[in-house]
Amino acid sequence: MSDIVEVRSIKSALTNMEYVLHGERFHLFLLAAGAGILISDDGATPLAAPCFSWLPNGKVRTVRLEAGTHGAALSIPDLVLGRSMPAGSVGSHIREIIGYPLVARETDPQGLRKLAGMVETIERELFENGPAAQSVMQHCLALLMIEIWRMSRPEISSPRPLPRNIVHTFMFLVDLHLRDHWTIQRYTRQMGISKDRLNSAVRRAIGRPPLAHIHDRLMTEAKSLLTGSGLQVAEVAYKLGFSDAAYFNRFFQRHEGMPPGKYRENALKPKTEPDVSFAAWP
Repeated sequence: MSDIVEVRSIKSALTNMEYVLHGERFHLFLLAAGAGILISDDGATPLAAPCFSWLPNGKVRTVRLEAGTHGAALSIPDLVLGRSMPAGSVGSHIREIIGYPLVARETDPQGLRKLAGMVETIERELFENGPAAQSVMQHCLALLMIEIWRMSRPEISSPRPLPRNIVHTFMFLVDLHLRDHWTIQRYTRQMGISKDRLNSAVRRAIGRPPLAHIHDRLMTEAKSLLTGSGLQVAEVAYKLGFSDAAYFNRFFQRHEGMPPGKYRENALKPKTEPDVSFAAWP
């Protein structure tokens, strides 16, 4: 399922191993021993233990590990990561780095052991599925993100985020929580800034207020599902986080000028080609 965190042990195999990474997931690879290579459209990056690599969602990547390598791999859906993100200014700093690939070499052994311990706890909670297992896992993910941020050697020059960082963080959060229908107040609280500061930064960057951007993203997703899937309109509504299909219909009509069913009908209607035969000439 798309909302399940996955943990894999990387054991000392006799042959090379390969992982092809894609989809709406973030990936963490911890290498305690061995070596490998990370391949993407940006090029090839060697991996040599002890190290860790953090790989954001959005691109197809391949991780090839040599025989004898062992460690752990963690795969996190974007929505789960968004819900687990620490609040306030720390969360803002973390979001600035996790959207980019990170390969940490010459890592502090103690920090690497911390990461491995958190991954082991997540794996155990997933396996045992005891009371409040999801809450424990989310807390572990939050600690994991903080430790990755620490090990990336952050430089915090000012507690006041720059406007471009505010916009980048806001866009990132909107994509993560689009189906959660967060209020603007929830976004500002998560980012540790005021509503006026968010409004000013976003308006200056894209020419629209934050709420308009959220609505635009919802409409883009709705149109994509209406024309690219066989889901019923009510199913599209629920997939986008609307608890009431009638409210989704009103929301769509208000922004598009027609109900979603009519939009789908028009979009999928075969286009008639103009008659260019000699018989059509005057």
